[in-house]
Amino acid sequence: MTVRLPSFSTMTLPNLRRLADRIGLVLVSASPRRRDILTEAGISFEAVIPSADETVYPDMPPARLAVELARRKADSAPKDGGRAYLGGDTIVVYDRHILNKPQDADDAMRMLTFLSGKTHSVFTGLALYDSARQRWHNGVEESRVTFNRLEERMLTRYIASGEPLDKAGAYGIQGMGRFLVDSIEGNIDNVIGLPMGELERIAEQFWIYHA
Repeated sequence: MTVRLPSFSTMTLPNLRRLADRIGLVLVSASPRRRDILTEAGISFEAVIPSADETVYPDMPPARLAVELARRKADSAPKDGGRAYLGGDTIVVYDRHILNKPQDADDAMRMLTFLSGKTHSVFTGLALYDSARQRWHNGVEESRVTFNRLEERMLTRYIASGEPLDKAGAYGIQGMGRFLVDSIEGNIDNVIGLPMGELERIAEQFWIYHA
């Protein structure tokens, strides 16, 4: 499969743009991918690094867990009482197993071997905090990703690149890791880590309550 990445610069996103321009948007994330998506879409924002507890509760439904982790990130940033603070978290799930960022190369090999030839879910949770109204607006999106059957030598070469080591599930579809993927059901920007359609929906909700 050839993975075609979207062009975020073509998105209109009227509610998100209005929020960023009139209220001010703070992205509370260490992810360069989320920063790149907002930048390419022409959204003005400030980025800060979160200092949140990212402890995972395996018994929590994955959609709820993704939102909870996103909310913790947004909540960890100092607030100024005016701007909106956005947190996001992406988790990879197969058969109730939550695959976080690998601890090392061996852990990355274990995850990718586990996912080889299988279909897994990618959940991205979003949490937007209106600091002026002290109100949360949350959302989550799921995509289904099917991996090719992968040979160990290919995985060894991929892991040696270093790309998998800072990514949930040990792969990045927007980079070298696209060769892993056979098919995607759902939005690819969700797999990258920032579902823009869902974010625009949350921004619309923001304006409904920000009166």
